[in-house]
Amino acid sequence: MHDKKLTLQQYIELLFNLVFWAAAAAILVFTTETGVIENIVEDNNGIIIEETLEMSVFQERHFWGLLTILPIFYLITFYVIPNYYATKRYLKCSVAVVLCLLLLVATQLLIVFIQGDEIVLIMIRFFATINLLLLSIAIVYGIIRHQLKMEAQQALLEKEKIAAELQLMQSQINPHFMFNALNNLLAISERNECKETSEGIIKLSDLLRFMIYDTKSDQITIQKEIEFITNFIALQQLKYSIEDPFDITFSHQIETDTLQVAPRLLIPLVENAFKHGLRIAHPSFIIIKLKATTDQIKFTVENSKHPTEKTEFENQYSGIGLENVKKRLALIYPGSHSLSIKDKEAIFSVTLIIKK
Repeated sequence: MHDKKLTLQQYIELLFNLVFWAAAAAILVFTTETGVIENIVEDNNGIIIEETLEMSVFQERHFWGLLTILPIFYLITFYVIPNYYATKRYLKCSVAVVLCLLLLVATQLLIVFIQGDEIVLIMIRFFATINLLLLSIAIVYGIIRHQLKMEAQQALLEKEKIAAELQLMQSQINPHFMFNALNNLLAISERNECKETSEGIIKLSDLLRFMIYDTKSDQITIQKEIEFITNFIALQQLKYSIEDPFDITFSHQIETDTLQVAPRLLIPLVENAFKHGLRIAHPSFIIIKLKATTDQIKFTVENSKHPTEKTEFENQYSGIGLENVKKRLALIYPGSHSLSIKDKEAIFSVTLIIKK
């Protein structure tokens, strides 16, 4: 297990938080609101005396009630802002902040009441003002933090994209040579009437054409991704006999062909199903469903599981495909996707939802 070390930026952020709360605590402890009370009393000689009493509303013991701001402050910074504000759900974000403010004031007044002190209007105003100020800081802090995180992820994505393009240029064979070679193999297989081999070469040619030419752009139409998955499934099925007890289905429902998705984002989930879901001479199934509407894409892959002993190589590299999918999703669709994985005894399923 690798130890996670804090980066310089994280150390600075931690120091900023400590200094901020130390300063806030000092201000609250040494600054109090006062109220002026006119009090009329009679001395021992019957003379009426009018007194002006200056009373501190915020006592030191009330400080413990203000500690309730700590979890709410970071709830807004780390949850409300990334999940509601950053995804443009402004109404839910506003409602969440208002509820947090009301909850804080109510809790702090309850603590004052439990301490046996009288709750006065100036005290309510004091708690409301302090909490509103701190929650406003939490909102600004959350927005800045999220923006910096998105910029860092975008920079990482650009860096990885450039590295991948350089690696591709270094390792890429001449496409024309490759397709000419495949055409030659296709001609040989057709001359020898090897129908399945011919079909496999055609499907492989389509897959290679897609990977070489169509994946250069950041987004492709969902229809192209469907064609790629269909050709991949057809190529995989050539490995098995029609007598094998396999049930492999791919259904898709598309509202619009213009909907776009990152290229080769879905195929690792299908590859994983074929790798682990089929076993010769054993009843196996792979069920793939894709539903695309104008505002979201839902992709589900479910496959059977068979108990097998993995080699040391498989144990080392198992799950790399899914991890890469998670990483790409975080970079390309931050805050607008969900990936659910269910690993049961006999069934493995993955559900990916991308909100457009």
